[in-house]
Amino acid sequence: MKDTIYKYKTPVKIALIADLHDRPFGWITDSLKKHKPEIICIAGDLVHRAVPQPDKLVLQQTGYVLPFLKACAQIAPTFMSMGNHEWRLCDDDIAVMAETGAAVLENSWCSYNGLIIGGLSSAGFTAYQSFREGKAERYPDWSYGDRPDTTEPNTAWLNEYCEQQGYKILLSHHPEYRDRYLKQLPLDLILSGHAHGGQIRLFGRGVFAPGQGLLPKYTAGVHGNMVISKGLANTGGMIPRLFNPREVVYIEPL
Repeated sequence: MKDTIYKYKTPVKIALIADLHDRPFGWITDSLKKHKPEIICIAGDLVHRAVPQPDKLVLQQTGYVLPFLKACAQIAPTFMSMGNHEWRLCDDDIAVMAETGAAVLENSWCSYNGLIIGGLSSAGFTAYQSFREGKAERYPDWSYGDRPDTTEPNTAWLNEYCEQQGYKILLSHHPEYRDRYLKQLPLDLILSGHAHGGQIRLFGRGVFAPGQGLLPKYTAGVHGNMVISKGLANTGGMIPRLFNPREVVYIEPL
């Protein structure tokens, strides 16, 4: 567990959080209180594989998601986008999230002190939202898929977003989305996670990341206008996390 600090051409000090996966967070909020960011940006995957139960919201089954969001919002203005593990969340879940004081950005943006902060939802989240339209159930059965050949993120709103006047920060859980959808857009800063630092890091490089495969291009650090967090949890399926400490990222003005 460590704090990572990058210098970048940003007008405010930003804390980048990603991939909590419903884990204890005391060390994270201690770090946030110590470093005093002006805003906190959460680039997805606070949830971890929640399975709906009858008459119970997904977020009512998590242990740490809502307390973590509330704790962050009490430290600094907090903004969150949707990752692939948030794919089951329904409108009621999102409303409960918003009650914590955090701004939940679902393919949308908001303005804050000259910043235009947007949230690009994971493709799987968007696909499931479309699937459930017109169905009575909160969580209808669906075979989840979040591969580029089966689902795509909703990028239609980004043109209007990019026309807004101000410093544009886009929360995009998937770093691999940058080259596919975002590289040509006039974005000042993209904040991502998802890759978990490549799970195993050897010679400064990650070994595997979902959506990128072996020896992925984007796992951590600063890449042009994108900053990637290695994440806050050890989850990686069958691949352990080695030589790859969890981190809270701080982006400070030059």
